[in-house]
Amino acid sequence: MRALIVLVTAVLLAGAAGPAHAQQPVLNPPLLTKSDSLRADSLRADSIRRADTLSTTDRLLAAQKNQHIQLRPLALSGAGGIQPRGTRIVFNRDSIDWATAQDLGELLARVPGVFLEHSDWIGSPSLPNYLGRGASSVEYVLDGVPWVPIGIDSVASDPSTTPLGFLDRVEVELSPSIMRVYLYTRRHDLQSPRTKIGVSQGDRGASRYFADFERRYPSGFGVALAADYVGLNPVPNGTGGVTMPSGWLQLSYAPTPHFGLQAQMITRSIKRNLLLETGTEDTLSRQEDANRTDVQMRASWHGRTDAFGPSLDLFAAHTGWASDSAPGNVGIGQFGGTAAMREATWSAQLSAWHYTRWTTLDSRLDLGWSPIDLVTASVQLVAQRHDGDRRSQWATGRIGIKLPFGFHVNGTVADGHRVQAPSIADDVAQRFTDTDVRGGFDWKRVGLEVGVARDEGWRPEAYPEFVKVPSLAPLGLTDWLTVHARFAPVAFFTLETVYQNPINGASVDATPPQHAITTATLRSRFLRNFRSGIFELKLQAMMETWSPGIGGRDAKGDPIPLPGATFFRGLIQFQIGPFIAYYDKLNLQVVRIY
Repeated sequence: MRALIVLVTAVLLAGAAGPAHAQQPVLNPPLLTKSDSLRADSLRADSIRRADTLSTTDRLLAAQKNQHIQLRPLALSGAGGIQPRGTRIVFNRDSIDWATAQDLGELLARVPGVFLEHSDWIGSPSLPNYLGRGASSVEYVLDGVPWVPIGIDSVASDPSTTPLGFLDRVEVELSPSIMRVYLYTRRHDLQSPRTKIGVSQGDRGASRYFADFERRYPSGFGVALAADYVGLNPVPNGTGGVTMPSGWLQLSYAPTPHFGLQAQMITRSIKRNLLLETGTEDTLSRQEDANRTDVQMRASWHGRTDAFGPSLDLFAAHTGWASDSAPGNVGIGQFGGTAAMREATWSAQLSAWHYTRWTTLDSRLDLGWSPIDLVTASVQLVAQRHDGDRRSQWATGRIGIKLPFGFHVNGTVADGHRVQAPSIADDVAQRFTDTDVRGGFDWKRVGLEVGVARDEGWRPEAYPEFVKVPSLAPLGLTDWLTVHARFAPVAFFTLETVYQNPINGASVDATPPQHAITTATLRSRFLRNFRSGIFELKLQAMMETWSPGIGGRDAKGDPIPLPGATFFRGLIQFQIGPFIAYYDKLNLQVVRIY
């Protein structure tokens, strides 16, 4: 994107005041004498008073002091279980802020085994395909509440509609059968307020505006308010226009470390390809004009003030979908809770949910055990009951072993049957037994993890957003190779590659035979010349490449070719204190996929 500049000013009230020693109180001037030409009443009417200046300075100095006072927000829900090393990939706040990603989908593209399905440019649907399992290969959980597919995405949820600026943490739980993504909204933990403003412009009228305000009080009350807007003009005499505003409001009250309440709402308005006369005339994706609203209420209790001990979270949530392109309003209520127990060597977590549509029961039991530092094991049991007397039941077992010299190895087995799309009445449960073995090492300058997964077979569901690809061919016995390699010869330079390949020669729809994303990153804080953290520079070059494959099946069941391609992307980003600016150029060679 050309001339893309984002102004991110995490401006705390104290930060605007500067260092404390630079704000010296100014004494009031002496009273007027009889020889002064000014009248006393004119002085009193003056709009600039020294008393006001003193009051403002005191407030700013007090706000600066609050920057170092930490307050306890509500604990994360569903993230405390013991898991073997390599089972979860975590993107923290720093990783999200500095990631070369426009949306959540692009962030997930860095996970080994994921191929991101695109239909156009910025703002278009970006849907992950994990190990060739299609639309339902990824599940999402938002602040402990399952993020149910609804409306046009009643089979698959589109992660590109959730702004990264709303998120504080993303955890990706891997298994050979499904990828589960835990999303956590921002958690302000300082007594001073936090604000963030972003403005960007680019080609085709691409624009993004972002604003965020977060505040937490010693009484336990907290408030967060954020808005995000994405806009893109259609191509001349064509389609592809996008308008996507989003909003987030959160209220919380945690009077003690043991108990807290939280209510939040996330709303999105999605408008894509509105110049289409019908929903089927585009080359790939459909017309869309809809609104999605997620409302959550949570009551949380923790027996101890640290990360251990018992905890209980109760939820009531509602997801609403209203569409103009496909008339009709849809709503799903969600009621459930999570009870957990965490100790130093073991953990247990039980969650149960009732949805008012499609799935009447969704229960999960997670057990983790690490008797010694060298061995970690976990088991997950899932039981679901769907409309039409359909049921899903499966178990996932994991074990990880820590080896000498920083090496590790872990294995996963998933077995059972699952209904991948409960919203489709004739979708029945499929039997599966999948395995996964990963091993590698993570040293200071170099890291490597190699995984081999075996899928015994699956009938993947196609993506509803892509009307020209109505179906995907069944997946036979397939062995997958995934590689994640990192090389950092010096502290400020990193070369990283994610690669995947079905190694037994099987043909997989909507996933190319070979796919790799390679990034070269130079990131320096200029420690010798500037105070640590005040000035940071990031230069990054990214290459994504894949070999020719099959994009899916047309209405007659014939294969749709997926041409091979190589894309290059460049990023320049620097930070001065709370100010961040970047220039991001996508698709440097202007490669087109037909």
